[in-house]
Amino acid sequence: MSAEYTGKISGAGVNAAASQPQKSMALEAVTSLFTFGGELLSNPGPVGSAVPSSRFLGRRMASFLPRSPKGYVVELGAGTGAITAALIKRGIPTDRILPVERSETMVKLLKRRFPSLNIALGDATELRSLLNTWLPKDALEISYVVSSLPLRSLPESVVVSILQEIYYILPQHGKLLQYTYDLRKTPHPWFSGFKRCRTAVVWANIPPARVDVFEKKNTAH
Repeated sequence: MSAEYTGKISGAGVNAAASQPQKSMALEAVTSLFTFGGELLSNPGPVGSAVPSSRFLGRRMASFLPRSPKGYVVELGAGTGAITAALIKRGIPTDRILPVERSETMVKLLKRRFPSLNIALGDATELRSLLNTWLPKDALEISYVVSSLPLRSLPESVVVSILQEIYYILPQHGKLLQYTYDLRKTPHPWFSGFKRCRTAVVWANIPPARVDVFEKKNTAH
């Protein structure tokens, strides 16, 4: 380096440095889209939509969670990581987030995008078993379950099994967040074990989606 160096950086250097994160984000978006498309073609049932969740939907879902939840946040159907990224951006500690995804291809993508996270490969119908494997024996309670699962595209027996698993792992007053492309205000009877406490429609998502926040009902008599 020249002895006359004054510490100034050329405009070209600044522009080149600034463009690197943008290129990285664009590449990440393209990779996610291609991965999602491949999964949609090979196994369309569990995907539920022809396009991945948007940042608008992710941001709205994350806004329903506190920045410092008391326990863990379990994310079901993490997919390409749109909701995962929103949870992290919300400020939730990464060691309190456990994404669950049944597709090995999606899990590989998630591990590349979020190397600091543990990503659980498995099916939501076996949620209790998965948590016993992936969480410490002395783990905190599960405060929130954030679900991107396309429940209305799945067989009813599967949906009932998943909701039973969620109900079992949540403590009293634990919360389930679920989005749906069915914009009707009345929740499906599947959620009889929960009471809906908040709801919002994200019109900017394609297609528009309704986000419901459910609280586990108290079964004490």
